Amino acid sequence: MAAEPHGPDAMPGQPGGPDAAQENRRELIRLAAVELFARHGYRGTTIRAIAERAGVDPALVMYHYGSKEKVFSLVIREAMRAEELLPALPGLLDEPQDTGGPDGTRGGPGSRLVRGFLTRWEDAAARSSLLGVFRSAMEHPEASQLFREVAGGELLMPIARRIPAPDPELRAVLVASLLVGLVTGRYVVPIGPLADMDLDGVVDLYGPYADAMLLGRLGTPPPLP
Repeated sequence: MAAEPHGPDAMPGQPGGPDAAQENRRELIRLAAVELFARHGYRGTTIRAIAERAGVDPALVMYHYGSKEKVFSLVIREAMRAEELLPALPGLLDEPQDTGGPDGTRGGPGSRLVRGFLTRWEDAAARSSLLGVFRSAMEHPEASQLFREVAGGELLMPIARRIPAPDPELRAVLVASLLVGLVTGRYVVPIGPLADMDLDGVVDLYGPYADAMLLGRLGTPPPLP
């Protein structure tokens, strides 16, 4: 990688300049990437377009990130962070099954997992970056591979490590598949009536299946309500 130019020739929007300005431009690049990947997907977004949206030189994007793949990987990593997608995850499976808690949740750990995951998607600001990640992963093999690599480390493994039942990795993948299908039909490619249901209704429908996948006997359907 070429050294970053410094000194009086380093102009705003180009590599160089004070550290604070560099950090500010790096953040502008990140925000521009989130916006463009959400709007145009992985295939339709270029380094030049990211630079133009951020108001910087394309060389600065390459200096900080190296490639479009690495920019997209950062966007995925930030969108799929377990501590934001599933803030209750650390103690999720330690809580007893109930019909209502101080936070308004109902059902077992699977229900709480579904609710926590969908709560992030219900936030319009967070949904933009999540939509960009999911749509890009569906349309482009390279983006799909990046999605699998990042999601595996950021989401699947934290869930698997907390499952006190046989085959925790398989159970985590099954639950993740349930969640991906759910958000696809509710937000990515909205399908009625699923897209029109309130959050409690969706959790009541999907929660028992997530409970069974997390802690139940695999291959046995959840009990009917």
